[in-house]
Amino acid sequence: MTEAARAIMLSGEKRLASEIAELKAVISAAACDANRWADVAHSLQSMVPGSKVLFQVIEKDDMSVRQVVYSGFSDQTIKYYGDHYWKINPWTKGVNEMSMSSFKRASELYPDRLFRETEFFADLVNPERECDDATALKFAAHRGRYAFLAVHHDSRYREQMHARGQALLQTLVPALRTALEVNRLTNPIFHLPGGRGLIDQLVDAAIVVDEDCRLLASNGPANKLLADTGLILVRAHDIVQINDAGANAAFVRLVRNSCTLDDGRARLNDLIVNSASGSHVVTCIPIAIDQTNALPAGLLSVFAPKTVALVILRPRASEDPSALMGNLRQHFGLTKAEASLILEFERGGTLSEIAERLGVSRSTIQTHLKAIFAKTGTSKQRDVVTLVTRHRASSNLFSVDGF
Repeated sequence: MTEAARAIMLSGEKRLASEIAELKAVISAAACDANRWADVAHSLQSMVPGSKVLFQVIEKDDMSVRQVVYSGFSDQTIKYYGDHYWKINPWTKGVNEMSMSSFKRASELYPDRLFRETEFFADLVNPERECDDATALKFAAHRGRYAFLAVHHDSRYREQMHARGQALLQTLVPALRTALEVNRLTNPIFHLPGGRGLIDQLVDAAIVVDEDCRLLASNGPANKLLADTGLILVRAHDIVQINDAGANAAFVRLVRNSCTLDDGRARLNDLIVNSASGSHVVTCIPIAIDQTNALPAGLLSVFAPKTVALVILRPRASEDPSALMGNLRQHFGLTKAEASLILEFERGGTLSEIAERLGVSRSTIQTHLKAIFAKTGTSKQRDVVTLVTRHRASSNLFSVDGF
């Protein structure tokens, strides 16, 4: 290689490195603001002269379009595409079958000769001019959805354009995926159909979560509960948890069941949680998202669930102690003194403290406790409390007391 040729090659490498650095900077900006993915498309288009750029999110099962971010195409073409032509896009099936982080030319997705005979080409692509070929990159996926990028160009220059597009993009795949993940983590508010009125008008605390219990939205009363952290809180990655392992396990099952009812599962019963913040009934209602009218910004629809759970946390009405005592006595065959002792267990304290509150001796408490163990089939004071907490709930409620 001559010195002149080497200098030209080094100059090209430096220019490419500079352009990649510029693109990474724009991608980083999009990571902080999901609305700036259009800037990424515009920057990429400017670095591949003669190109038109399209980011798209696809639903794998029905191959339907969820989101389009573009640069270079006319607004009218994109409208036509969203209204109808995405349904007959001959390239979609090929993109669907692509491996993650792989590149393909349009002719590899669908034979070029057959492509030019389609309605998609005749009525949409050809009138747009100079975009009858493309380089496609599939760069992100999440539960049956994937995001891909297509750099469209004139088929007469396909070799040069494909080489140029791939050279720019192949080092950017990690940055693109990272930007999407940052978008998700920094955009916890999910815009429900019709706005946020659904939960904001509820008097009770209400949150919206996906099947992983990731917080998507919350109303004022729920924000107060979340700030108190006595009952419910938000952990890393916006995951909502009940502040007790046993109660949280039941909560996770409740949410997951609600978000997958289309799998033929029966709806689970409500959950009762007793905490330092009081006793609450947790109700979970599945909501099917109208994703055509409620898509998040940028490419975030790759993470948008089909069904979310509306979780309502209602304070549980106080009960009549005498009625509970009667119920316990009838169910377990307890004496009045034994039933009274069980209620005192729930208030806490040592046996000596409980004996003092009831005005009896410690030995009397121990005698009653042995009888309670025998009649309820338990062996520990805490087991008695747990058993009675479960029994307290009506047959259609599940109760966990961990506080």
